[in-house]
Amino acid sequence: MNHVMVGAGIPLLVCLAIYAAGKGRASFAWLVGTPVAMLLGALWALVPDIPRMLGMQELYIRMMNDPRMNVFFWHHRLDATETDTPLAIAGCVFLVVMLFWAAWRELRIREGGG
Repeated sequence: MNHVMVGAGIPLLVCLAIYAAGKGRASFAWLVGTPVAMLLGALWALVPDIPRMLGMQELYIRMMNDPRMNVFFWHHRLDATETDTPLAIAGCVFLVVMLFWAAWRELRIREGGG
């Protein structure tokens, strides 16, 4: 679960920086592109787990022990250090809440309420 949170969190942080640089205004492209970027980031972070999902255990174990897998948003490092914790789920919920907050705020501004 940490892989999903990190993979989705990095694009969200970039998009939130763009949002802040735009004085707290979001374009339609931002509102659509941010969740797409988060989904793609989460999928990118999970690429090294695909062989395990397909039953290719030998390939998965080789990939799991290869530090070059850090190119997938520090996948190797996270596998080496992560523990089971509900904080990963809370982190994913926080990412989604931040995304909805920005969209809700932009909608409120456009409707003249704030």
